Amino acid sequence: MKAAYFDCFNGASETMLLGALLDAGADVERLRSELTALVPDGCTLSLVRDPGAIGVRVDVLAPAGASLKEMKDVVAFLQASTLSKSVQERTLRAYHKLALAEAKLGGTTSDRIFLREYGALECFLTVVAVSLAVEMLGVAVLYASPLPMGSGLVRTAQGMLPNPQPLVVEILAGVPVYDNGEPGEKVTPLAAAMLATMIREFGALPAFRLEAQGWGRAGSGSEGELPRALRVLLGQLQAAGGEGRETVSVIETNIDDANPQFYEYVVEKLFAEGAQDVFLTPVIMKRGRPGIKLTAIAPNEKVDALGAIIFAETPSIGIRTYQAERQVLSREIMSIRTDFGPIRVKVSRQMGAIANLMPEYKDCVTAARSQGVPLKVVWQATVAQALQEVSGPGLPPPRA
Repeated sequence: MKAAYFDCFNGASETMLLGALLDAGADVERLRSELTALVPDGCTLSLVRDPGAIGVRVDVLAPAGASLKEMKDVVAFLQASTLSKSVQERTLRAYHKLALAEAKLGGTTSDRIFLREYGALECFLTVVAVSLAVEMLGVAVLYASPLPMGSGLVRTAQGMLPNPQPLVVEILAGVPVYDNGEPGEKVTPLAAAMLATMIREFGALPAFRLEAQGWGRAGSGSEGELPRALRVLLGQLQAAGGEGRETVSVIETNIDDANPQFYEYVVEKLFAEGAQDVFLTPVIMKRGRPGIKLTAIAPNEKVDALGAIIFAETPSIGIRTYQAERQVLSREIMSIRTDFGPIRVKVSRQMGAIANLMPEYKDCVTAARSQGVPLKVVWQATVAQALQEVSGPGLPPPRA
């Protein structure tokens, strides 16, 4: 499962988050296209690389004076857009967190809050852009370091206040923070809202296989000893035993009035659309009627497509979806030369040791038919040959 870790060693702003994701490989031209589709007149995305400085500075510019004044405006804008549901939800959660904190400080409710400068269209589009960049990079789970708070005074709508300002404190309630000894505001309210709603866990870098890094800057200089920057590290999440973990969506529906001959066709369509697993479970429904629970396990971005197939191909009028964490062993497909011809074998490992060898069933059937030998003979010979060819500790040879 692909993960991202935000190392906020000197704080975070919305543009620093975006710059780091773009520097790590998010497609800037595609992002420009997405933002232009949202605001055709006057939306620009600029990237600057300062000579001798690591990372990029990013600015999202929108028509002057354009803003979303209240939460209902944010909701309406997102619902009218063609953004994916995950991007809409990530953006909405950040603004909802911000509005709830403002409401608590003001003794009112979030639907009566004016978003002030945080509703400026360029601020809103920056939050959208961060959500889009996360999706473009295929990141399934996000982590971050504890957040530095800085020192001194900060200018707010209520005047000069001690740093961190009350809004940031309210948003980050429950998040680990510390004083890194640097002056100035370290975490902006919008960045705080995004991190508080996107990050699974704040702490040390989790165990994962590093793939890329990106740096985002908030300026060309420094305040104190540290640069005004943060970095993001991308990689494949690894559990302590070496196996990977990933978050998947589970899609379920109960059916009691379908032609059972149709299920094979439905299952094939779900697999073709990207389901990782599909299975049928007999269930007893109300009034004692026998039924079938159809379950599909899939990447989160496939939920809508698989749901559409279920509604189109079965009598179901409702589905259930929820997320689950799946633990998977590392695996590879090898072509094993046997006396019956080449046969593919799936090799699974845990901590480098072989956990399982599984010959490809269809390859074994084809070999058995063409050679005129029992299927089990082909199967056993393939496993034995695979054990000889695969290096490292693992399963013992099969017993006779």
